Order: sequence, then structure tokens, then C-alpha cells
Amino acid sequence: MRKHIKAYLITDPNLYPNSPLKFYDFYKNILDSQAISFACYRDKESPNPKLFEVFLKLNQSYQIPSLLNSHFDMALQYGFDGLHCNSKQMHQISNAKQKLPLVFFSAHNEQEIKEADSYGANGITISPIFQTPNKGQPLGVDFLKRLDLNCYKAEIFALGGIISQKEILEISQIPFCSFASIRYFLNS
Repeated sequence: MRKHIKAYLITDPNLYPNSPLKFYDFYKNILDSQAISFACYRDKESPNPKLFEVFLKLNQSYQIPSLLNSHFDMALQYGFDGLHCNSKQMHQISNAKQKLPLVFFSAHNEQEIKEADSYGANGITISPIFQTPNKGQPLGVDFLKRLDLNCYKAEIFALGGIISQKEILEISQIPFCSFASIRYFLNS
């Protein structure tokens, strides 16, 4: 029997509505149709507090921990459960861990996974696993097969190019049981 795969949803301002009412309907539809373990609000350019409120309220009602991408002070200010540090924020992991229960990190190679784990990250995304627009050569499923998950305290999430059940099936065939995606959840 296949293990349950944890799903980490990541939003994208280019793919989600930007009015609170439309965002609510759009996001609620996703939550109604998917089993999501964690959710990250990601808008690196101009995060919208009105959308934060909708995101946080819906996640709370579905009992999904909410992370904010890259904006530590805003994560604290608005009551997020955690912070998702981008690849340039490795040094913020320890500080964020002192103030937030969850801190995730975006890694792109095994060395970054090891370093983020040593700083105490709860979750680490590794990407790209599959072909993804503008993300370079994918690491591939063989990269995941070589990772010894017992060496890390953090939960590792495969990210990148996971857009359908086909990719989920490939990941579920190895001891790797967590994935993160933006586009996968839009296909519901």
C-alpha cells in the first residue's frame, strides 16, 4: 500500500486572483478538493495584507499551517505559523525559529539541504525535480532516490514541475513522501 504523501501548497500572485472575494472563492475551491498539509503565501514583489487575511482565515478553518514566503516581519505581524526562507535567507532560519513554530527553506542542491537542516529548518523544498519553466536543468527523481532522508531532521519536499498525478506517482514509488507545488493544486 502506498504511503500518504504530504502536500505543501505554494501560491503564486500570477495564478491567483488579487481581489479578496475572488481569492476566497478560488482558494476555498482548492482547499475543498485537495488534502493539503502546509500552505505558503508567496508574493515576493508586493504582498497584499487583505489576501493574507483570507489565506490565514481559510487555512485556520481547514487546520492547515500557514507560512509566508520571504517576509519575516510580516509573518510575525500577521500571525503566520511560519516563514519560508528563500535561497538567499539561509542566515534567517535560526532567528525565525526562535519566534515562529515553522521555518522552511528553498534548497537547490544537497549541500543547501544539509546547511538548512543544521540551522534547524522544519521543512526544506528541493527543486527543480522535474522540468519547470525558467528553472534550469531538473535534478530528477534519481536525485531523490539518492537522498538518505534519515540523515535530516527537517522534512524534505520535492518541488518543481509537479503538475499532475504522473509526477506524484513517480515520487510515491520511492521512500520520498512529501511534495510542494504551485501548479499541481490549480488542476483540481
